[in-house]
Amino acid sequence: MCEPWFCVGLGWLPISVGLMLASTMIIPYCIAVSLGHVPAGFPYISDTGAEPPESCVFGQLLNITAALAFATIYVRYKQVQEYNDNTPKIRRLNSTSLVMGALAALGMSLVANFQETNVIIVHIIGAAMCFGLGLVYGFVQTAISYKMQPHHSSLLICRIRAIAASLGMLFLISTFLFTGIAGNIHQKENPEKSMFDWSPEDEGFGFHIAATSSEWCLALAFLAFFFTFIREFQKLAIVAEVKRLHHYTPIPGDNVSSLLT
Repeated sequence: MCEPWFCVGLGWLPISVGLMLASTMIIPYCIAVSLGHVPAGFPYISDTGAEPPESCVFGQLLNITAALAFATIYVRYKQVQEYNDNTPKIRRLNSTSLVMGALAALGMSLVANFQETNVIIVHIIGAAMCFGLGLVYGFVQTAISYKMQPHHSSLLICRIRAIAASLGMLFLISTFLFTGIAGNIHQKENPEKSMFDWSPEDEGFGFHIAATSSEWCLALAFLAFFFTFIREFQKLAIVAEVKRLHHYTPIPGDNVSSLLT
């Protein structure tokens, strides 16, 4: 019996990252809007997970997404390593991408666990790690893909990754730029209001919307980038190997040593 296309090999892994990321963006947003915690028109993604109960859902889903993202990053690392065992330059790039990707996944977890209304500094550091180092990972993986084509990557996939990473960089710059402009105007014109409290009649609201919509587009660029791994991951399988220990130092009162002899 034929398997569904999304169950072939490890293709389900990047799919699960995309689905979980989409769920993290949509479900807390719907809860926050329905409870009146955020306006319906393009809040920051983190704003949708700042207040309970949606903060609990946001944190749980984003932690799962971070774990799946790291698993995808590690599998991709092993895949490139397997294909390029005798290519030192690609191996160095691959190791760099693993470190950048792991730190980006850690940043995602920090964003999940340290809400902006509780520990804003850690939240911002986590966001910078997630988005900034995540884009570095994307560009390094794009460079690796170009070096591996046409044997292990198609030119089309290389170009899609390059476009997704470039758009991500553009959206990251616009997010920080418009956030800074909107924040300065908001602080001058509405000093009595919180930096998270916006209404359409506020000065600088247009810049605020430009910043928040850029952040949503940035997240979608990451989602698209992970989806480009689907076809390549369908050619992979996980094999678990269990080895018996031949050298074991027994602990007093421990009977495990008798099982290993």
